Amino acid sequence: MRLQRRISRSRKLLPAVAMIAVAIWAASGLFSHNLWGQFACFVISTYLMVELNNSNALIRIYSRMMSCSYIIMVCMSPFLFHSTATMILSICMVATFIALFITYQDKHSMGWTFYGFTSLGIASVIDVRMIFFAPVMWGAMTFYLQSMTLRTFIASIFGLLCPYWFLSLYLIYTSDFAPATEHFSKLATFHGIADFSAVPVNALLSMGLVGILAITGIIHNIRDRINDKTRTRMLFNTFTLVDIFSIVLIILQPQLYTSLLIAMIITTSPLIAHFIALTETKITNWAFMAIVIAAVSLTLMNIIQLI
Repeated sequence: MRLQRRISRSRKLLPAVAMIAVAIWAASGLFSHNLWGQFACFVISTYLMVELNNSNALIRIYSRMMSCSYIIMVCMSPFLFHSTATMILSICMVATFIALFITYQDKHSMGWTFYGFTSLGIASVIDVRMIFFAPVMWGAMTFYLQSMTLRTFIASIFGLLCPYWFLSLYLIYTSDFAPATEHFSKLATFHGIADFSAVPVNALLSMGLVGILAITGIIHNIRDRINDKTRTRMLFNTFTLVDIFSIVLIILQPQLYTSLLIAMIITTSPLIAHFIALTETKITNWAFMAIVIAAVSLTLMNIIQLI
């Protein structure tokens, strides 16, 4: 049995990867920099990734590769650990997918649509540019999830606005609307297109590796999707759509790499997990080992830079 198959289908994989993740967090400043809030967000988002996989049976065999892929890709980018906003964004993005996937072919799912877009709205409060993902989600609802109606669209609008409704009460109470103006003005602010000069080298390497994994997973999904159920294909098409949008946006505005990288990691995780778990040729086995070596090398390099 090939190494790729043994690892991807092992029941011990998730506990082992989780222990390694704790060690990486510890080495990256969990104790010395008091990253407990960020670590808690990471644990929650990982749990939500497990639930996202379990509730939708994204991989047609038993495999914890999806959640493990998420853990590995986050941990190979430990510079994300120090951003509480980025870690909260990860929870919001996964929660958005969980809620919207429940609406599959349900044109009366206003409630879950509202919850999904409320999560996206909270994400946009943290980083207003996350609101750019709303039209992408609407496209996914229309063509893949097949849940878009006038009512679900209105529910999505209310969901996006819900966090701002609560914040507006505070602004009215303080009579200070400057934070809102400053927040939304960022939507019209574009720095140099594809200007990577402000992005650290280690972040560029992480973005590059995640991008390669995304492309690998997307190509595999296109070739292998006939073996999945129709619902599963539509969910993976949603991941692909959001992943491609994230890649395009991070190329156009690389200074937003922290927010967009976590979005890429979330959507790339199921795609590359599908590839690793459901292929078992000699070539893919070598590719799997190359991925592991690259991830380990990048993780060590980033940890050394943080120390």
